[in-house]
Amino acid sequence: MRLSANFELAEFVSERDPHPPSESHLHNLQTLCNLALEPLREALGRPLKITSGYRSPEYNKSMNGAPGSMHCAGIAADIAVGDNNEIILAAAIASKIAAIGGIGVYPGRGFIHVDIRQRIGSTPTWWLQEPTGQYRKLNLAEKAKLKLKGAVL
Repeated sequence: MRLSANFELAEFVSERDPHPPSESHLHNLQTLCNLALEPLREALGRPLKITSGYRSPEYNKSMNGAPGSMHCAGIAADIAVGDNNEIILAAAIASKIAAIGGIGVYPGRGFIHVDIRQRIGSTPTWWLQEPTGQYRKLNLAEKAKLKLKGAVL
C-alpha cells in the first residue's frame, strides 16, 4: 500500500509485529509521510531509509520501546541518516519542517527519530540518547552548540 509519493506501508511495519496498523494508524502514517517525511526527503535531496515506523503496543514493549511511544500511534519514524555529522544536519533540517513536533538525536547509532506530535511553542521537542542509553531533553543552549555547515539546531 502506498502511503505517499515515495513511501510504502511495508517500510513502516515489521514482519515480527503480530498486530497490523488499524485504519486510524494508516491515516496517521499517511499524514506523517505527506507532511513530514516527503518534505524532509526533498530537503535532504535523497531517499530516506525508514528503520522503524508503526509499532503495536505489544511489539513496542517487546523491543523495549518507550512507554507511550509515538510509534504506537503511527506518527513517528526512525530514519537512517549516517554518521554523527549527517545526524546533526538531518535533525537541523527536520527542525525547520512545521509538521515535525519531536526530534530524537542518537549519536553513534546512525539515525534520527521524527514525529508529528503537537509542538509546544514554535520549535520541536528535542532529546538526545546519551552513551549510557538514557534519554534527556536538549535545552536551547545545547541545541545552539550543535552546529554543522552553519546550521544551528
